Amino acid sequence: MAPLVILLLLAGLLTQFSSPVALVQGQSLSSRPDLLALYSLRGSLGLRARDWPRGSDPCSNWTGVNCQSGRVVGLDISGLRRTRRGRNNPQFAVDGLQNLTRLASFNASGFLLPGSIPDWFGSRLPPGFLFLDLRGSGVVGQIPNSLGNLSSLTLLDLSVNQLTGTIPVLLGNLRMLNSLNLSHNTLSGSIPDAFWSLSNLKLLDFSGNNLTGKLPNSSPSTGSSGSIVNLSNNSYYGGIPASFAAFFSNLSSADLSSNYFDGDITILNDNKNVSVSINCLRNRTDQRSPSECVMFYSARGLPYDGPTALSPAAAPAQQSSDPTKKNNRKLKYILIGAIGGGVLLFLLAALVTVLCCKICGARRRTEQQQTQPRQSPTSQEPSSGAHITSGRGIVTSGRAHPSATVVPKINYAAVGDSFAYDQLLHATSDFSDENLFKQGHSGDLYQGQLQDGTRVVVKRIGAQVERRDACIAAEMELFAKGAHQRLVPFLGHCLDGQDDRFLVYRFLPNGDLATVLHRKLHKEEEGEEEVQSIDWIKRLKIATGVAEALCYLHNECNPPIVHRDLQASSILLDDKFEVRLGSLSENCIQEPENHQNVLTRLIRFSSASTDPGTSRSQPITCAYDVYCLGLVLLELVTGQPAAATSDWLDRILPCINIYEKDLITKIVDPSLIVDEDLLEEVWAMAVIAKSCLNPKPTKRPPTRHILKALENPLKVVRDDPNSGSGRLRATSSRGSWNATLWGSWRRSSSDIGMTAATSREEVRRSETVWSGSGGSNGGERSFSHSRTSKEIVPEPSGLREVVFED
Repeated sequence: MAPLVILLLLAGLLTQFSSPVALVQGQSLSSRPDLLALYSLRGSLGLRARDWPRGSDPCSNWTGVNCQSGRVVGLDISGLRRTRRGRNNPQFAVDGLQNLTRLASFNASGFLLPGSIPDWFGSRLPPGFLFLDLRGSGVVGQIPNSLGNLSSLTLLDLSVNQLTGTIPVLLGNLRMLNSLNLSHNTLSGSIPDAFWSLSNLKLLDFSGNNLTGKLPNSSPSTGSSGSIVNLSNNSYYGGIPASFAAFFSNLSSADLSSNYFDGDITILNDNKNVSVSINCLRNRTDQRSPSECVMFYSARGLPYDGPTALSPAAAPAQQSSDPTKKNNRKLKYILIGAIGGGVLLFLLAALVTVLCCKICGARRRTEQQQTQPRQSPTSQEPSSGAHITSGRGIVTSGRAHPSATVVPKINYAAVGDSFAYDQLLHATSDFSDENLFKQGHSGDLYQGQLQDGTRVVVKRIGAQVERRDACIAAEMELFAKGAHQRLVPFLGHCLDGQDDRFLVYRFLPNGDLATVLHRKLHKEEEGEEEVQSIDWIKRLKIATGVAEALCYLHNECNPPIVHRDLQASSILLDDKFEVRLGSLSENCIQEPENHQNVLTRLIRFSSASTDPGTSRSQPITCAYDVYCLGLVLLELVTGQPAAATSDWLDRILPCINIYEKDLITKIVDPSLIVDEDLLEEVWAMAVIAKSCLNPKPTKRPPTRHILKALENPLKVVRDDPNSGSGRLRATSSRGSWNATLWGSWRRSSSDIGMTAATSREEVRRSETVWSGSGGSNGGERSFSHSRTSKEIVPEPSGLREVVFED
């Protein structure tokens, strides 16, 4: 009943407030200052011409503009949308309001206004201003004291924002208020006593804040029998005074739940209009635990008058329990203690073994370092223990590879051009905040333009950046191998004479994949339905480009290079949506598989994280990049920001099945317009993505096979090498290699959470596996006999191929 009462009350209030500012049809705006003020707001808020068209009368044709006698008396921008430029830099820019001298209401609920409420709101808005609604507008900062000067204000709604600080005492001067809603912010302190004497209030909502304190002992006079008061989800404590208990009992609805009120208030126990659950009250069963209450009060040094132990009614019940059950419980505890002690001893023994191994390993490394030349500090691999966190929450461990030998010093002069600091300073307007467009863990990125007109991006790497020299060396070593069409275009550097270091790249107009792909998501939140996301052809092109970039790093570079930071924000796009891979500062040489001894692998297996692709204990191999590529492919399919978390994957992966195409429609990006053939390509990419997310790194496909599959996606789901009799024959045609390759997608994707609809026969028919990172899978089943990994997934060229006969 309470939510219904709230809705009805708010509807009545809105009807009451809308009547003084109703639009009078057929009249035109007669005030030039009002017209100039509206155009000022149109520009500062970035409103669309569709809603506020130029050259037309605002009173008649501008959405949300209400006029009376040729003057603007009300503005409602709650349903309006910004232009693209306005969305790129939204601000709380409403200076034009102070020039609307007849304005009585301003409603911006749900319209994003990031910033703090201007202090002039209380001094420059008209004396007859009645209605201010900024609900859910992204407002930050503190509530200005000047709002207490709006003496005619009848409704103030600042809920669902990010307001901080205390509630201004001066708001208690708003004697005409009918509705005050400050809920769901992070306000602190206590409610000023003056609020309990605002006799006209019908709605008082402070729920969902960090308010604390005690209710005053004075008698409240707020509202009447039809009023609503909500103080839930705060940290109020102490007893509820009798005057307030009687006051709450007479209200239409009062919610005091999820606080820390203590004592006993019998008068409220049977009142259905008052909620006091989840507090510290006595003689009630819907309260917090006594330990939680005692902890809260003792931490603040407050006297406590709530339950501290089991209620008297529960004690006899425990005392009269069956003695046999007591004996059984004792036996259970003894067994638990014995088993737990054994497990503890085993863990202690394992820990001692690990420590001994680490000490011996450290001694061996020390001896090796004493016999090896010292590496150049600018060309070392990332030092041990440095943790790099990507935007998706993936954590990896940067470390020097034990197998690495002395790295030759890089000749920086031969890698790109050498820029003077003054050149970069001029190109970026002294590294102004206007040119700063991204802050990364390896440096800040600035847009700029050289004197010859070349648009550039300058990475400014400050001295505070962790492992700065290692990050620069990682990129420079990679670019020293030569330019590649799938890597971000590198122009040069500025490394001498300044506290900061600078790397210069060519500007790419389409930004990164995260911005391009999720632009539709942000616009949906603002209601811009006509703007379309990138189509499927571009998405497939981007996926293929990323696979080509990883193929270069994994297969063409010797030794193979692991990117380690692959995500949508590191995939850059030029004007033709060609992929240029960025975020290269964390790349490193692949750690050899044979680097780990048996004991270390056992320890890593036992301590592996729940995310099979990102465990810090895993060796750094190309399979890590493949896992990240799988997340990117899912992002392209679903249109959702990828998250390497079990709940996100548990929701997506069950809808990917090599045998059921219709399941994919449950997760495909709703903005995609695809026919039956394109839907099969979407299905195929999802199957490939699922294979990349195999929990076992050695079962993930190599990138050269992923690229082959993305270039021919329909063969992943259409060509069934297990059809017919299932008998294999060798030929020299290309179709046979495809038959084996595409069949292995079925086995790889089936390893990851097969749906219940997949039969045992289907699993038996599809038992082809990937070769992983070059290891042997001879112990695995494939068709009718065990084969090596190269027989299961042969190299794409120069081999005889396998097909099925009918």
